[in-house]
Amino acid sequence: MHSQAAQDGVDIISLSITPNRRPPGLATFFNPIDMSLLSAVKAGIFVVQAAGNTGPSPKSMSSFSPWVFTVGAAAHDRTYNNYILLGNNLTISRSWTGT
Repeated sequence: MHSQAAQDGVDIISLSITPNRRPPGLATFFNPIDMSLLSAVKAGIFVVQAAGNTGPSPKSMSSFSPWVFTVGAAAHDRTYNNYILLGNNLTISRSWTGT
């Protein structure tokens, strides 16, 4: 994964999967995905990974690979409204909440 991405000129890899529990043992990176991500980082690729929802306490998250940038999401009660005006004067509206 990482060597082909580096050859293709990839700058960022965004991975939307994450381990759901801490791997056994002292080292947390002895699985193929984490090793590939480590190699990607060493090749100069910025790696972003979704955080798991199984943190040590309620409303917390876990990340086990210190070489990747981990991101998490949150829910809220706000509603966003937006639209786009197309070249043929068609307007497409969208409304969504943060949940």
